[in-house]
Amino acid sequence: MAQRLESWIAIGFIFGFGLTSCQASVPVEREVTRIVERTVVVTEIVNVVVTATSVPPTPTPEASPTPEFIKWSTTDAAEAIAAAGLEFEDARPMTKDDYGLAPLTAVEGVRFLVPSLCADCGGRLYSFASQADLRLMEDYYVKLGRASAMFFSWVFVKDNILIQINGDLPEEIARQYEAALQDMR
Repeated sequence: MAQRLESWIAIGFIFGFGLTSCQASVPVEREVTRIVERTVVVTEIVNVVVTATSVPPTPTPEASPTPEFIKWSTTDAAEAIAAAGLEFEDARPMTKDDYGLAPLTAVEGVRFLVPSLCADCGGRLYSFASQADLRLMEDYYVKLGRASAMFFSWVFVKDNILIQINGDLPEEIARQYEAALQDMR
């Protein structure tokens, strides 16, 4: 029996029971952490009040063309450019494809070439029915040129006429086109 007790004591030391004798064990307080999962259901009552509102007003249609704004035709401008001795070759009415990404707001559009610049270089001459339409086109070309020097072009306005010319044209010559427009009477 004594041998068994010694065996139990040896086993106790091996497994960390710390038994040194057969004395009554002293209770040891141990803290046990227990994880408890709980599902909490929250019910909330929400009152939704729907009120009827009127239909938003439709945008005011743009004013119809005013005779005071429409002063010139593209033919008038083309004649002024030719009278100034400037290149305005192979002029033809523009199609929607000639507009590219530009707004399709012009009453008339004419595509023309400036052969001294290059075989396919030139510009566009537009007439507009309203100031708003003209500004839309002018802003398009100006912003395009600011976005990238590659897209820069000369843009000049006289009343309801806008001319856009390839930006590779030297400024001195481009300003002559502007002067021709400004001299229209």
